[in-house]
Amino acid sequence: MDLDQIEKLSDLKQKGLISEEEYQQAKERILGAQPQQSAPAPQPHTIMQTNNYDYAMVLHLTQFCSWLFPFLGLIVPLIMWQSKKEDAYVDEQGKVVMNWVFSSLIYFLVSVILCFIVVGFFLIAILFVCSIVFTIMGAMDANKGVIKNYPMSIKFFDVRETARTPVVPNSPQN
Repeated sequence: MDLDQIEKLSDLKQKGLISEEEYQQAKERILGAQPQQSAPAPQPHTIMQTNNYDYAMVLHLTQFCSWLFPFLGLIVPLIMWQSKKEDAYVDEQGKVVMNWVFSSLIYFLVSVILCFIVVGFFLIAILFVCSIVFTIMGAMDANKGVIKNYPMSIKFFDVRETARTPVVPNSPQN
């Protein structure tokens, strides 16, 4: 079968329908070798690749999904975390996010109960502002490679925190 295809290619080359380079590439493909090209052929469907820092940043920002539908800010980060949990960095960032989500849920429930003595309304407002600020701070840290629990976060999951200024590999030491 391979010999027939190579003979057909040879005929096409002799007739001038394909160039020598095209002939060699097709022959290598038929024989199972990789074609020797300087650049890979463009693929019709390109898969967008992101690094873990970008993924972790989006993981933090998905908490805002709860503004669209209640508890979506819990479900979406949880699914994202579980889908890439094998990556150590994303796993740690997922723990950070879940610590805050569960903490803020507890704080919110306590604030709702305290609404009967009016102070709960103020606590809900403060919690709302803290959630926005902490989520943005966490997203910015995650994009820089920093693992840090949110302030006021109850530690349901053990998180290995890093310094605010991460050490960049292969950089000169100060």
